[in-house]
Amino acid sequence: MPKVTAKVDTFLKKRVLGATDLTDAEKLFMSKGSSFAVTEFAPDRNQHIFLKLASPLTAKDGVTKLQAVYAYDPHIQIEGQEAVQVVKLDVPYASQLGNEQIVRAGQVWYDWRQCNTTSNTMLANYLLKGELTNQAKTQGLPEPESVYMRIVAKYGDTTDHEAQTSALKELGIETYFSYTLSSKDVLMSLKTGIPVVAGFAYKHSGHICVIVGHDPVQKAWLVHDPYGTRHGYSDNYDIGIGGAYDIYSYDTMQRIFWDQGGESGWGRVVTSVKGKPTGLPMGL
Repeated sequence: MPKVTAKVDTFLKKRVLGATDLTDAEKLFMSKGSSFAVTEFAPDRNQHIFLKLASPLTAKDGVTKLQAVYAYDPHIQIEGQEAVQVVKLDVPYASQLGNEQIVRAGQVWYDWRQCNTTSNTMLANYLLKGELTNQAKTQGLPEPESVYMRIVAKYGDTTDHEAQTSALKELGIETYFSYTLSSKDVLMSLKTGIPVVAGFAYKHSGHICVIVGHDPVQKAWLVHDPYGTRHGYSDNYDIGIGGAYDIYSYDTMQRIFWDQGGESGWGRVVTSVKGKPTGLPMGL
């Protein structure tokens, strides 16, 4: 079980705010050198770490018990195998550039607007162990996206999350699109072996990528970006260059994924594959 040690005098807090902005019932003091066990931890916004304490501790008011808390990352040290455990899913990368251009209801699906389709293709092909790749070869189509985009087109536009949900369901993958994902939710999915198709802030229209890993040592998330290599949280790209396992720092993710708050991430949750539950819950 991971152990957390206070490197300096600090507070554990019920909310990600300065300790002076919290009531005594929302914080507890930890002196330098004190340690406690946690059952769960995940990076959060503003250099904070979410911690689920193994046993509740009493808040400063002497009455309230706190178990789900936040700590300021530079003030603590997490020890144990999980603190250095990198999650890196072996998801085959695909670029949206060069995708077929199809027309549905008068709308042209140019490759530059197919990030959603390509990202969900990566998800489906991984979960189905290359089934879309095999279908593309059998049907004489150029790539897995060619198979998947034809399924999506039956339900709606490439940018339509509900159309993507229906297409994945036809393939036997039950999912839902959430607008309230926290870092805990994303990490839970990755540790279950399920990538997260995620919506990132980008210019005025947004962008869809796949979160495929997490590195607690580098304090970063690993992302398959179908458009290429993004320069941090800027809107600048090396278009068509790299894009696989791109390193998104915690700060970058806060700015483009959790920019509206700690539980505001847009992403797809997979609940079952070919009838087998993944263990991920509804309502994230």
